[in-house]
Amino acid sequence: MQTVYDYQKEGQLNSYQEVILKSGSPRRRELLGFLRPQVLVEPLDERAIEERYMAKYQQDPYLERVAKTCCEIAKGKIGNDLRDRCLYIAADTVVVHHDQIYHKPKDDQEAYNMLRSYFGKTHYVITAVCMRQKEYLDTFYCVTAVTFVPYYPDLEAPIRAYIQSGSCLDKSGAYGIQELDPRFVASIEGDIHTVIGLPVAELSRRLNIG
Repeated sequence: MQTVYDYQKEGQLNSYQEVILKSGSPRRRELLGFLRPQVLVEPLDERAIEERYMAKYQQDPYLERVAKTCCEIAKGKIGNDLRDRCLYIAADTVVVHHDQIYHKPKDDQEAYNMLRSYFGKTHYVITAVCMRQKEYLDTFYCVTAVTFVPYYPDLEAPIRAYIQSGSCLDKSGAYGIQELDPRFVASIEGDIHTVIGLPVAELSRRLNIG
């Protein structure tokens, strides 16, 4: 299974004195700690971008449509107001299951429905990354396949406990892979950090080859 895909690249990476992470995610900030980024978050109508590009790429296979749309959302988070000698980084993560995008759940019941639907099946997590300077753009996406074990009754209590913890409500697809009960996941194909929210190994590789 291919897990890394290019979307758009322009120019060459230049030296930079500052890294700016356009994300409020504490998980991404932690994963990018080796670059010591400043964090800057600005409002963005992500659903409007999603609607536009899901329509634009409607002839593509569903997973590819979603991935390209994620790339556009990541680009949108950075915008066009760029400072000299800065490297801007943004990302967008979504879960795709049964040809549907699983966003952050609206409430506990939706979180339960999402989690319960994963058991005995494989779903896909996409993280798109955009790295940008004034004369440089590199946008790519990574895909990881996550397979949950078949459901059995003893799993009901840990599912409910995870939902009651409240931590699933701020995560796409209603879970953070690092927080799940170890009995849930049967296998992961691809970079686990794609699921967490930032494929750091691929990002670092690209920064080092320019």
